[in-house]
Amino acid sequence: MKRLIINADGYGFTAGITRAIEECVRFGTVRSISANVNFVHADRLPKLLSEFPFLSVGCHVNPVVGRPVLDPGKVPSLVNGKGEFLYRDFARGVREGRLDLRELSMEMRAQMEKTAQLAGKAFTHIDFHMGLHRLPRLYEAFLDAAENSGVNRIRTHRYLMGMESRFPRMRHLAHMLESPTRLPKYIWNLWLRKKAKRRGFAMPDRWVGITNMAIRPEKINLQNHLMMLRNLPDGFSEYVAHPGYVDDELRRWSSYLEQRVRELRVLTSAEFRDALEDFGIRLSGYRDIPRKIYRFAA
Repeated sequence: MKRLIINADGYGFTAGITRAIEECVRFGTVRSISANVNFVHADRLPKLLSEFPFLSVGCHVNPVVGRPVLDPGKVPSLVNGKGEFLYRDFARGVREGRLDLRELSMEMRAQMEKTAQLAGKAFTHIDFHMGLHRLPRLYEAFLDAAENSGVNRIRTHRYLMGMESRFPRMRHLAHMLESPTRLPKYIWNLWLRKKAKRRGFAMPDRWVGITNMAIRPEKINLQNHLMMLRNLPDGFSEYVAHPGYVDDELRRWSSYLEQRVRELRVLTSAEFRDALEDFGIRLSGYRDIPRKIYRFAA
């Protein structure tokens, strides 16, 4: 069976993103979201869940932009003089050891706890802003925090690009070979997936994508998304979506701008919604992925 999780990332990140995600939920193409709970707009989550209790809600762990959930004085290595995260310096800080892993763990756990408070039983999964938890020094700390939360579903590190092509696996291979760093990164991702599975984490079978959407916004169109649905393999696939309206708040924190508006248009098009049924795809959420139950750590 073909099961697709369209997970809208960034609920709460800005007012424009939050509004766009809510529109997609109401339109019926999104049943799974991930929340940036270190931003105030995420506090709208309980109201959304009262209207749509079937939603799967993830913690979009974010020690990268904005302010921490914890008092900045408790995580001084993670913030600048204004008490804000280091943004573009985050990855370098992790690699160079300037960010205290103990403080990172504390903030990750605090964000997961706040997600649990806002979402209750709808809290189903954990992912990370820009996928930066895959940095070598950070990954084990991320898994430890996720295990401690009692939520053992995380985003997979196995992906299939080129879904807009008539021959997606060939396009995926070509994509891997277009840059000398892509294949080593993909192998690293598969190794991380293996480590997570050994620890009992449940994940989608793969996440699927359209190539080069970030640098070629024109590729974000209805035709390519319909081809993606046509090419979808059996099992659980996740498509990570970023619908949004552009505002000054978003311009401050992101360079992914026009693309969000284009994604919103696709996700709220009747043709896309109808194609899910036409291609025999069951729209799902993370809560539909079977999981092993962890006890909460003391």
